[in-house]
This record gives sequence, C-alpha cells and structure tokens, in this order.
Amino acid sequence: MVQSQPSETQPPPSPAQWRLARRCLFLLGALWALSTVGRAFSLYLISHYPLLLVGMSPMGSHVLLAAAVTHPVALLAVATTRRLLFYTAMFFLGRALGTRAVEWVEARARHFARFVRFIERLFEKAPRLVVLLGSGPTVSALAGMSGMPLSTYLTLATLGLVVRLWIWIQFAEIFRGPIEQVLAWIDEYWLPGTVVLVTIVGIHQWRRLRTARAARAAAAGLGA
Repeated sequence: MVQSQPSETQPPPSPAQWRLARRCLFLLGALWALSTVGRAFSLYLISHYPLLLVGMSPMGSHVLLAAAVTHPVALLAVATTRRLLFYTAMFFLGRALGTRAVEWVEARARHFARFVRFIERLFEKAPRLVVLLGSGPTVSALAGMSGMPLSTYLTLATLGLVVRLWIWIQFAEIFRGPIEQVLAWIDEYWLPGTVVLVTIVGIHQWRRLRTARAARAAAAGLGA
C-alpha cells in the first residue's frame, strides 16, 4: 500500500538509493531527449523509418501512422519495449525516492495535478488493477514506491501495454484509408514540414528551459 506521508517526514534516501535515482533520472532524461528529437523529425521519420520513429517517440499518433506501413507484430514489439523502458525507469525512481518521486511527477504535470491525485487514490485501493489497466509514469512510480515486486509490475504492465497498443493498431486498420492519405501528404511535404516542426519544438523547449531557470532562481531567492 502506498504511504501518503509528505516527503518532509520521510527519512532521507540512502547513498545507494540516491545512486539508483541518479541512474533513473539519467535514463529518463536520455529517453526524453530522444523523444524530443523524434517529434521534431517525425515527418521525415514516418515517411522513411517509421519503426525508428516509434522507437524514439512512441506517441499514440506516431503508432497510429506507423500502423499503416509496418508489420503489426514488429510495431507492437517496438512500441511496447520503448514505453516499458520509460515506465520501468519510473518504477525504480519510485522505489529509490518514495513520495519524492511522485512529487517530481506532479511538478512536471502541473496542469494534470488533480488527475494525478485521482490516480493515487485509485492505486491505494487496487494497485494491481491500476497497473494492468493504466500503466504510465505516475502509476509506475507509485508501484515502485509501494514495494510491488518487480516481476509482478513487469507482468501486469507488459500485458496491459500489449493489449492497449494492439487495440490502437486495430483502430488504425479501421481508418487505414484516411491514414494513408495523411501519409501521402506527409511524403510530399515532409521537408518544409520538418523545418516548421523543428522550429516549433526548438522554441517550445527554449521556453521550457527559461521557465525552469526562472523557477530555480525564484526558489533560490526564497531560500536565501
């Protein structure tokens, strides 16, 4: 069961826990950077290397488009592995930092804070069912924090991911005609579209970096 006590009342993590947390954060940062690059070059990648795009950025829209031009089993394997890698890193972050890991997730999902707290309440009541039906960053951190065995988590999360992605791939098959039309448009205009996407993603990341720096400066000023 998840302990809801605030991080201030928890004992500080041990050196081993901090080492594990740093490794998890490094992996999460690398995966985030990979996903950002994938989004920026998604029009080129979906036209030439669709499985590579899903491996870099397994967003639902990328999976949907790739389903029209890749083998469903290969797509399912790549999307499941990539998402599970991120979720497992969150699981171990929760195991290492406890409540602090969930607070870290909440801080990066400020617009969905109420939904995150709702997920926490559901997890307290039925942790295994929540992992099976809705594995994601928050749920994975909660699973690690709760002490759920890794084997149990991986089994439930993998099964849930495979089922959800397979349904999504079948959904793409139903709308194959419109999706192929979109892909034909992308194939014709991927070059100017990529220039626009790279610019948009670059501006967005620059603004996020400025906001993060301003927040750190404000926090440092309050602590002075």
